[in-house]
Amino acid sequence: MLTTQDFTELPEGLVIPLEGAVERCPRCGRNGIEEGQSAGASFFVHVQTCEVMGDGMLTQPSDCCMLPGVSPN
Repeated sequence: MLTTQDFTELPEGLVIPLEGAVERCPRCGRNGIEEGQSAGASFFVHVQTCEVMGDGMLTQPSDCCMLPGVSPN
């Protein structure tokens, strides 16, 4: 089963269990959820897809912004 989560339409301050709080992206101004360090990069996720698999759930950002001052590797 594949689902899409669009955080841009959610109000600022709303807490999504297992994801975090919806905040305004400092780069583009749209709402999203800040992801911590992932392979040395911080980013804001605006839209993500989730797929339930037999051994767990695969979550991948489909629309995100790299935070200023962080270079992707």
